[in-house]
Amino acid sequence: MALSCGHNFCRLCIEEALYSQAVWTCPTCMADLGVTLELHNNFKLRNIVEAFKAIASKAPRKAITSTARRESLQQDEGSEKGKTDVVPCEQCLDEPQPAVKACLICEVSLCQAHLSKHNVRDFHQEHILVEVGAGKEEERRCRDHGKLLECYCVREKKCICVLCSMAGAHKGHEVITMKEGHDKELVKLSSIMTDLRESKSDLVTALEELQEGENQIKNNTKTLTSDLKKLFRSIKAELGKKQTMILSDIRSYEEADLALVTKARKEMEQKRDLAEQNLRALQMLKEQPDIFLFFRDLKVVTDRIVSLDLVAEDVKVEAMQLNDRLMTQYETQKKKFLLQLDYLLDDLRDQNRVVDEEEE
Repeated sequence: MALSCGHNFCRLCIEEALYSQAVWTCPTCMADLGVTLELHNNFKLRNIVEAFKAIASKAPRKAITSTARRESLQQDEGSEKGKTDVVPCEQCLDEPQPAVKACLICEVSLCQAHLSKHNVRDFHQEHILVEVGAGKEEERRCRDHGKLLECYCVREKKCICVLCSMAGAHKGHEVITMKEGHDKELVKLSSIMTDLRESKSDLVTALEELQEGENQIKNNTKTLTSDLKKLFRSIKAELGKKQTMILSDIRSYEEADLALVTKARKEMEQKRDLAEQNLRALQMLKEQPDIFLFFRDLKVVTDRIVSLDLVAEDVKVEAMQLNDRLMTQYETQKKKFLLQLDYLLDDLRDQNRVVDEEEE
């Protein structure tokens, strides 16, 4: 027998179920059936059952359940279309069409035509429709009670069913609808994204300052090299060996400083890229239309963000400079220059040693 909502039942079973209720509702979709019970014969379904019984009486076979029928239809559909994943409509009796939506309340997959018929009924307006293949159906049901996960426990940060909030493990907890939880989490995500944008901005600023420090090192090194070359040219014959030694050390110090800058830049670029990557992940999560998939991925993304270290570290750049007092003395006392050159070399090495100690 068919009810006004379109669901079919055995006459004895549906009458026994309905007459025990104060208000008549469909056991499947909970649609209000009114004060007068209207049962209609589903002749098409009855003919199918009679034909099935006739075949079964001649050649007994495994009973065809709704799940088996669905799998069979999927196999037939797959063989016709290159074995693609196609979920058939469970309301089509002759030639099943590909389903476009699944109703979690009615527990059926619907093609476009039957979806339109389903949505026409007023008591179906509150039903939950999801994309076909949008996660496994059992994921959307409570493991303890088998009910749809329609609520959200704020304390546990977990999707639960109504029974869990009333008499289950979440009784007494702050429980809201999944829609309300979704709206609240979107606000939190916006705040997290704001923090990430600020971290990214700080990293960009730090990288710019680091670039300025690198340019300063190069410019100071260039100036220092130029000054020393001018001095060496005046006494080239006597200072050739010392000149090579000093310039070699300067280049070594420059490479060491630039190596520190390069290392810091790579670390900050990685942090910047991580910030950008997680911003994109949060944006995709924020735009996720499926609330269940939203909560399924929410904790993974937010936990990953919390574990990140996106602080822009301050890298100090110390530029090497010649002692002006010694420079003047070198100009006036060229005869003593060879001896003073050792002082110069020691002075440069001391500066680099101080920088290394500060870095450590």
